Amino acid sequence: MKEREALLVIEEMINSTKNDVKDNGFYYLIWGWLVFISSLTDYILLVGFNNDAHALVWGILMPLGGLISFVRGRMDVKNQRVKTYIDDTIKHLTIAFTVSIFIVCIIMPITNKHWQSFFPTLMVVYAFGVFVFGGILKSKPLIWGGIANWVCAILAFFFGYDVQLLLLATAVLLGFIIPGHILKARFKAHV
Repeated sequence: MKEREALLVIEEMINSTKNDVKDNGFYYLIWGWLVFISSLTDYILLVGFNNDAHALVWGILMPLGGLISFVRGRMDVKNQRVKTYIDDTIKHLTIAFTVSIFIVCIIMPITNKHWQSFFPTLMVVYAFGVFVFGGILKSKPLIWGGIANWVCAILAFFFGYDVQLLLLATAVLLGFIIPGHILKARFKAHV
């Protein structure tokens, strides 16, 4: 009888953990909107005004996003009541995703090699992260958002910088902003 009770307790813990995997969409929304605004501002300054400082917006908004994410991440860790295996998985995936983005965003421009591949490569990394997070969180909007990022990345390899900016804005709209708002609504409904 004790073995059966132990199995029921384990099953209940697993089901509880599955139900506790929630995401309020904060990081998808902050980064989605920052990249969306940066992409469109860069595009407008480049195409509309032929401004040589068109890419400066990235240097302003991306560090701001990093600071906001860092502060919010520290608060999230402080407020976490229970740590599960899934939490560890998400933590490691987040670290891997962040390091990959850092490498693409910092190292690739420094080398000045294959600059035309910068945004498509970034979208491939976005797609991977969003798709996997979608699987972990059982979020179809994130999964579809990851697929949309792959499609935008493939298309972006065939176009120049200006069109890549529009594809990047589309990719974050479909992969971060829309799923982020859906996650936020679901989170509020369960709280």
